[in-house]
Amino acid sequence: MSHETDIIGICPENLAFQSNYVPLISFKNEKQKKAAENHIIQQAKIFFDKILPAQPVAQLPYPKLITERDFRNEQIGYFYENLFYDLKRKPDGKLDVQIKWGITFDVECAPLQLAWTPERYARVEPPNIYFDDPQGRPHRRYGTIDINGKPVFYYIYFTLQEILDVIKPLPNS
Repeated sequence: MSHETDIIGICPENLAFQSNYVPLISFKNEKQKKAAENHIIQQAKIFFDKILPAQPVAQLPYPKLITERDFRNEQIGYFYENLFYDLKRKPDGKLDVQIKWGITFDVECAPLQLAWTPERYARVEPPNIYFDDPQGRPHRRYGTIDINGKPVFYYIYFTLQEILDVIKPLPNS
């Protein structure tokens, strides 16, 4: 039996993905790519405004992400090179960690859920926030990598359907 679907490609080696379990997602044109990226950035901002208002966060490049399955096998150098390279000491001697984040499509990396009640308890739908919380509240799934009980990295969960919902309304050209 011959299969000629050609719908799944292999990641080019020059992208140097850290994980064997992070998918490469591709779009037909730059407009779709920008719309998806803008959506992700907007949703990350909403998320961090809820949990870390006014605290700077930095995005870890997508090819550098690892999954829960990679975590057990990763060498300590990975963490220093990608998460802790910018550690500084505060005047009191405590470590000052720059919090980082990345997206994940792996629900196992995002076991937590942040839900919030919109202002005035009205169900006001911000653009592209999913309402599958039992009480109809906007929410976002996430996970963390912690040091001494404090998150230093946040995985923010997105679904492929969510990304498709962003690019479907765009014109085909």
